[in-house]
Amino acid sequence: MVWWELTVVGVVFAFLHVALGWLLRRSWPPYGRKGAAHARREVAELRHVAQQLAQQVVNVNRDISEHQGRMHEVNRGLAATCSEEEGPLAQVVLSSVADILRINARLQSRLEAAETKLRQQGAQIESWMAEARTDPLTGVANRRAFDDALEREIARWRRKNIPFSVVIIDLDHFKKINDQHGHPAGDTILRLLADLLGGTIRKMDTLARIGGEEFAAILPSTPSAGACRAAENCRRAVASQEFWWGELQLRLTVSVGVAVVDSRSDANELVARADRALYMAKQAGRNCVYLHNGRGCVPATASTATEAVPASASEGIGGASAPDDGNSEFVEISRLLRERLEDIGQ
Repeated sequence: MVWWELTVVGVVFAFLHVALGWLLRRSWPPYGRKGAAHARREVAELRHVAQQLAQQVVNVNRDISEHQGRMHEVNRGLAATCSEEEGPLAQVVLSSVADILRINARLQSRLEAAETKLRQQGAQIESWMAEARTDPLTGVANRRAFDDALEREIARWRRKNIPFSVVIIDLDHFKKINDQHGHPAGDTILRLLADLLGGTIRKMDTLARIGGEEFAAILPSTPSAGACRAAENCRRAVASQEFWWGELQLRLTVSVGVAVVDSRSDANELVARADRALYMAKQAGRNCVYLHNGRGCVPATASTATEAVPASASEGIGGASAPDDGNSEFVEISRLLRERLEDIGQ
């Protein structure tokens, strides 16, 4: 193997490992909402560099393949014009061309191996990123993924004024389960609870485990009335479910806090309001749903949910105010449909 063959392959692999190692170390910033935007930028940079590396290897591999083809043509042409009687010089030329062809073939083989390794490492990076955003116990999204999804919904709200809600769900008396039956029982209950909640909310919603026994859901395009119904559905589903640990049957309940985005909201403020509503649900005796309507926390009923719809979300098609006769959700759906049609038409 000649020195330039070693150089090309060495540079490809060295640059690959240094770049990916450097970016992987930077792709896990400090945990929490403040690092979410930084994490997204680093992940995007990591993907971009990996794609560039893969494309460079593909390009070099293609160029060498074309060069190999041209060298074969030259070799065939020389072989056709040279013969034993034409002297040793012609044989030296033919031998040198054959050596170059062998070297090129080895280099192309190594570049193909590098391309395969790049693709494998790209798949591994995607797997690592998915694991970094998944709660290992329950399989739902973790706090980092929740923070990212929340920031995206906040941005969409500011851009298009499409309302959404945050629901925080806390398992009542979870400490007693761990104390009386052990942490393996508690882990099993959390997995069962995550499965139940995931099957109760919509597929478009984001369910995450954000604390020990605390779950949160982001409900896109959902004003307060729909969010309160979704929260109540979760509460009823848990209260009516039989949870089993071995032969032991457990009856569980959850307390739920709901908050809807408004003009003052950022991610921290919105989660804080939902958390205050959850606290009030706990104080009210647990196994209930409370809504923070922008002014304070109230039990989540149909009437209180209607009051909590932001003024910007209570306008019907054409900007007319929706009558307060129970049709607010229909008006909201009509408004969202109009916005989607306008997006398609643009």
